[in-house]
Amino acid sequence: MIIFSQYKHGNELLYTLYQEETAISIENLMDKLHLSRRSIMYILENVNQELSEKHFLPIENIKGIGYFLPKKSKMDLQVFDMNIVQTAVLFLPKQWVLDIKSMTQEESRILFDYIIITQKTTSINDLMQIFQASRNTVLNRLRSLDFYNQENGFQIKVTPKGRVATGTEFIQRKWILENLETILLVLKKKYKVSYTKSVFQELQEYERQSGNCFTDDAQCILKYFLTWYANRLFRGKLLETTDEIAVRSEKRDTGWEKDFLRNRKIYSLMEYRYLSEILNIYAFSKINNKTQIYNKMHKIAEDMTDQFFLISGMIPGMHHHMMVDSLAVHLVSVYHRITAGLRYHNPLLEQIKTSYKNLFIISRAAAQPLMDYLGKQPSDDEIALLTTYFGSDIRTDQMEGDHKQILVVCSSGIGTSQFLLMQLREKYPQLLFSGPFRVSEYLRLSCHAIGLIITTTFLEQRQKEQIPILQISALPTKYEWSLLNKKLLALGFDVSEYRPESIQQLMDLIANYAKIEDSNGLSKGLQEYFQKKWLKQGKMQTMPKDETDSLLKYITTIPEIIMDWKEAIHTAFQPLLHHHFVREQYVEQIIHLTEKHGDYMLLGNGFLLAHAKPEDGVLSLSAAMALCRKPVQLNSGKNLRCIICLAPVDQTSHLDFLALLLQHINDDNWCNRLYKMATKHELERFLLDSF
Repeated sequence: MIIFSQYKHGNELLYTLYQEETAISIENLMDKLHLSRRSIMYILENVNQELSEKHFLPIENIKGIGYFLPKKSKMDLQVFDMNIVQTAVLFLPKQWVLDIKSMTQEESRILFDYIIITQKTTSINDLMQIFQASRNTVLNRLRSLDFYNQENGFQIKVTPKGRVATGTEFIQRKWILENLETILLVLKKKYKVSYTKSVFQELQEYERQSGNCFTDDAQCILKYFLTWYANRLFRGKLLETTDEIAVRSEKRDTGWEKDFLRNRKIYSLMEYRYLSEILNIYAFSKINNKTQIYNKMHKIAEDMTDQFFLISGMIPGMHHHMMVDSLAVHLVSVYHRITAGLRYHNPLLEQIKTSYKNLFIISRAAAQPLMDYLGKQPSDDEIALLTTYFGSDIRTDQMEGDHKQILVVCSSGIGTSQFLLMQLREKYPQLLFSGPFRVSEYLRLSCHAIGLIITTTFLEQRQKEQIPILQISALPTKYEWSLLNKKLLALGFDVSEYRPESIQQLMDLIANYAKIEDSNGLSKGLQEYFQKKWLKQGKMQTMPKDETDSLLKYITTIPEIIMDWKEAIHTAFQPLLHHHFVREQYVEQIIHLTEKHGDYMLLGNGFLLAHAKPEDGVLSLSAAMALCRKPVQLNSGKNLRCIICLAPVDQTSHLDFLALLLQHINDDNWCNRLYKMATKHELERFLLDSF
């Protein structure tokens, strides 16, 4: 981005005069730019000098009326018009012309707050002009802000000069951070909003010094926020002594924050601490793995993934170690967001909770190590993001003999990229997907044995490589899924419900009765035939379960005389052993795993989920529950009050039961009712109704 003026607010001054058809008084310039008379005069002098050096006519002054740009200068400045507009949009909301009717109520409220926070004062007339709205409409929106802002920690106050935002500077900045993405989305429908070029260069320098790299989305938002933040500092809006900023990670001693602030003539220790914290809130794609906080988050990532797969009974995928490393990087930002009290809005939340309900519930239980470390429960938005990591790591049945990989390259944020990868692996479990990779990472990768590249951004073919590239959106439409399906078929990937061995068996059968002239063509034709059949029937699902056939087979109680947890587990499994749902070795393996890993199967509220792998001795899918009449102590000193005996036969058939169980366990009212059951009849009726 080319910037005409090198002086602070020079472009804003030019933009203001460029937009005006008549002369504007110095008082109006002071109001629009929120600057003193002295500052305006200083900027006018320096901008005129720049105009003269570029052989433009200078800004003129009509005594008693005001300042204006000559028409010839406006024409000469047209080449710079877009750059001036882009630079000034964030800071000069009084210059906006928006249509309030095209916005949702939520969007308009956010913009009202943004305008009032950003400007020194904002009048009702200002808002009427900005939104092209009537006085009543503006007043109604302002009244709605009273309730809307209660949870934001600040208020909109009426003063003789207009509306102002009250509340600490830290709280107001926090609100900007949480809502900046929405603000930019709305503004970009009408304007080309840009950032200060030097901020982008400074961010690149931060990445070089620290060894950290932001995701594309995070880098984009940071460029705009730091541009807004730098302007905020220039206007004298510094943190107050009541704002407590704690740096929650060890210092890197790069001095980047001090340089950023020193370049803006700010020497505040509080601002230095604030800037250090802000940089850690945004998502990284790569991070310096020699820091204390990364090592701690890596251990938590390991514990969480272990918990996820131990609870679910699923098996990690072939890229498990890469997923754990990626999750650890992500958790650094999660940790700083949650400890700073910053709300994260996950646009995929409802879709994940609906389409991947079981995984979401199990992920919440698996997040216990993170919750223990933070001392608070992560929000559903954060849990949904964790779900995409776990979901993309589940082992699928990849076809033998097909060694071609499919590379996934995304320009978007990590959460959306992981969600795309999770959908791809679920839709095509027999194919091998690798990623997601950023564009910069893709350019450094060896593309040996890559059969297709799926990307959410434009990619040019690399020299000497002819790997097919398919561009789709991060949340593919039905048309894009169909397009991907056809591309996979054309490239020889098997996307039917039949495995290669099934196709081969069919070809062998045909060969017994007829001569096959083109075996490759026949194989491809059969795949296409079964694929069309598969598409007509809809996505292949597991066999529907008879709703009357509950997974919960037996409900028992463990008498008070049993005090040993091993004996309690043996007692709880007796019905499943007696009726040949599991073998004795299965129970012994559960006891061995508990001794080895500790009480990892203790889910909370006294519930112990006792299970191992299907191959450890499961004969048939089943579950049993045993209520302890007296709490039984584990080796860790924690008590168990109810044992859930789970016998899974695969990775998925028990997930509905498990998800429902976890929901009940997190419901204190349900748990209290369970533990108050006096008779076996009441207990059986309560649990059978629940499951």
